[in-house]
Amino acid sequence: MRAAPIGFACLMCLTSCSQPDTAPAPANSQVTSEPMTREEYLTELAGMYNIDDPSQVDIVQEITLDQDGMRQRQQCLADRGWPVTLEEGGMSIDVIPVEQQQALNLDQYICEAAYPVAAKYQSITLEEQQRRWYHYLVSTYVPCVEALGYAVTEPPTLERFLATQTTAWRPAAEVADQTRDDGTAFHTIDEQCPQSMPVEMLEP
Repeated sequence: MRAAPIGFACLMCLTSCSQPDTAPAPANSQVTSEPMTREEYLTELAGMYNIDDPSQVDIVQEITLDQDGMRQRQQCLADRGWPVTLEEGGMSIDVIPVEQQQALNLDQYICEAAYPVAAKYQSITLEEQQRRWYHYLVSTYVPCVEALGYAVTEPPTLERFLATQTTAWRPAAEVADQTRDDGTAFHTIDEQCPQSMPVEMLEP
């Protein structure tokens, strides 16, 4: 089974035939004047992972938006039984049966709630982070992998990307499929074209 990238929320594509709106999101779009409360954060996180009745999760440790932070969340998921691999720019997991997806969603919710990002990044809502990630994928990630010879399907509209919790369009997963077929290690592509946007894009 191939390894597929998984989301890293809170840090988790431009094509030749179509050019969606790639203008950067306004700097003050959905930026709050103060960091979100714990309750607000958990509510948004539950919405992202389609958790109808989210449980309260105690904070284990606040993390930074870098490899060290991802490593802590990776360990959390691994401790819960998921074969997660940490890669440059993100995490990946072996393909799982559809019937296990909701269980994975729940554990991602738990691990991200237990290891929230530091307060300095929380003045941006999760939806705004996803907006910025979409624009990064469209304007930077896809042109990069296309220049390396990999094809990516036409991106959805921003509205659909947000409405489907970013799961309907996963360009990095498409690239991972192609690297499996051509024998290239996915991490070598991810090093050249990181699927995660720069940390600076998540600051107010």
